[in-house]
Amino acid sequence: MENIKFGISPYQDELQILINGEKAGYMSIEIDGRLLIVYYTKLNPEHEGKGYAKMLLDELVRYAGEKDLLIDPECDFVRQQFENHPERYKDIWHA
Repeated sequence: MENIKFGISPYQDELQILINGEKAGYMSIEIDGRLLIVYYTKLNPEHEGKGYAKMLLDELVRYAGEKDLLIDPECDFVRQQFENHPERYKDIWHA
């Protein structure tokens, strides 16, 4: 069974997903005041298609809610999820 953890990088420019202690992917982010901007999502090729991007998104939403931030989805993946499920993300979506 995989051990999955999430963390913010030391420079606070990435939300990382760690699988069995190794960085498997990340979301490039920037926090500007109350705004959390997501630029893109990147997974290592061997981890693509396994639902990890969605897990990163869920963690991003949890983190934004915990820190009282609004998400600006510059990332195509995040924007698509927000547009496809507007009710789910309406409270944190900075449109």
